[in-house]
Amino acid sequence: MGQGVAEAERERELSKQALAARVSMLGDRVRGELDWRAKLRRDGLRYAVIGIAVVVIGTSVLVLRRRSRKEPAEVAVTSLEDISAQLTEIRAELAKRRKDSAPLWQKLALRAATAAATGAGGMAARKAMEELGGRGREAPRDQDTAAPSS
Repeated sequence: MGQGVAEAERERELSKQALAARVSMLGDRVRGELDWRAKLRRDGLRYAVIGIAVVVIGTSVLVLRRRSRKEPAEVAVTSLEDISAQLTEIRAELAKRRKDSAPLWQKLALRAATAAATGAGGMAARKAMEELGGRGREAPRDQDTAAPSS
């Protein structure tokens, strides 16, 4: 019976050593995976190639997008109606862009400036008309008064 107990203890000790060796091996493997310096030394070239590829592809996409933008085609203008139609299209496109992309404060500032310019233009026109109207009235009066006396 003593011999069976000794053999069981020996097997137990061997399995304990094998288990400790496995745990040690797994611990080294986990430390190796978590060590970023070792990983960089091992896979650094791969990371560099991937990084360069991403930069090259990104730059290519940006360059191609800029080149593929539609450039305005040369338009042959034959009449004033064509010019008027083109200006109307341009105004509509600009109005659409202003409405879509401008922030609220910019829209309000633009409307206030437009209203102020309209008011100032109207006032300047009224003043000019009053000055011209006064001169225009004086001239006919002189002619009217001059005509009967001659």
